[in-house]
Amino acid sequence: MRKREVWRVIFAAWTFAMQIAMDEAGSNGLIYKGQPTSSPSSASPRFVDSIRMQQTFIAWPARHSVRLKCKASGSSPLRFQWLKDGDPSIHRRLQPRLKTNMWYLKLKDLVPLDSGKYTCIVSNTYGSINHTYTLRVVEKSRTKPILKCGFPRNTSAELGQNASMTCIVLISGTLPDFRWLRWNTIPSTFPDSLDFENGSYTLVNPRQYQTVHVGGKYGVKVNIWNVQPNDLGLYTCYVSNHLGSDYMSAFLTEEKDRRKESEVTTEKPEEKDFANHENTGSPPLRGTNATEEIPPAKQAVTRSREAKIPLSVFIGVLSTWAVITTIALLWCHLYHKKIRAAKTGVEF
Repeated sequence: MRKREVWRVIFAAWTFAMQIAMDEAGSNGLIYKGQPTSSPSSASPRFVDSIRMQQTFIAWPARHSVRLKCKASGSSPLRFQWLKDGDPSIHRRLQPRLKTNMWYLKLKDLVPLDSGKYTCIVSNTYGSINHTYTLRVVEKSRTKPILKCGFPRNTSAELGQNASMTCIVLISGTLPDFRWLRWNTIPSTFPDSLDFENGSYTLVNPRQYQTVHVGGKYGVKVNIWNVQPNDLGLYTCYVSNHLGSDYMSAFLTEEKDRRKESEVTTEKPEEKDFANHENTGSPPLRGTNATEEIPPAKQAVTRSREAKIPLSVFIGVLSTWAVITTIALLWCHLYHKKIRAAKTGVEF
């Protein structure tokens, strides 16, 4: 009796599993001879992986293989056809027996000539669907790094402020290595060349590096925080890979505070004239040692330059003008649309 109960339980579990499998096959389709089919008697083709089919652009490295897929389900038989740039005949020298009637297209050992638009057409008696991939084969150039001219640029900063320099790579066969150097003494061969073997320099801490993206090219920016006198000097961006190296240099100099200089060198004309008047007992004279009087016209120009419009007022006026212009354009658009609708008899 116990054996019969055991067999009954096994048979019930097997029947339940087969029922689930049949339901899944009826709803999602079966794979028969490498092509998806479906159990419904009258179903048009549809793609199984809708998320994957949202991908249209594929960039793939050269000398690698790629597999383009367009798995579908529907009433059998399903017919698959691949096109390249609208041409059903896809000829590849490395794959003379390339199959273009499967639900996938496998391209081996890609070359730049394989770039193009590949369209998969799935059809049966009840309809057809298609999907197009744009394949771009990227070929890596075997060359040493080449830096962009004009970077880094000469930079000046006040002591205690922050400064930065940027180095951009135009071409590199492989991922380059960035090094920023600060020269303790400027080499005698600069700017014609730099002696990295015998020169005296200090490597900048990599924690001060920052990856940047400028104009479609990548580079590394070095940040100098709280600039001090020992931070000033010649900086060099040295980039290398296994094929060679390249470098560019720029100076970091001190930018003196113009306000402090003007306060130290400039004195008030009235005070100086008054002092000269007390010492000589006569009114101040114009000459090489006497202070010249500032004409009223220049004083008015100086005052007008000092009176500047606050930034917040300028932004507020500009924002108000933009809002009013937008409302006016929107009203004109709706008004003309209402007139057209009235002429054509369409209710707006």
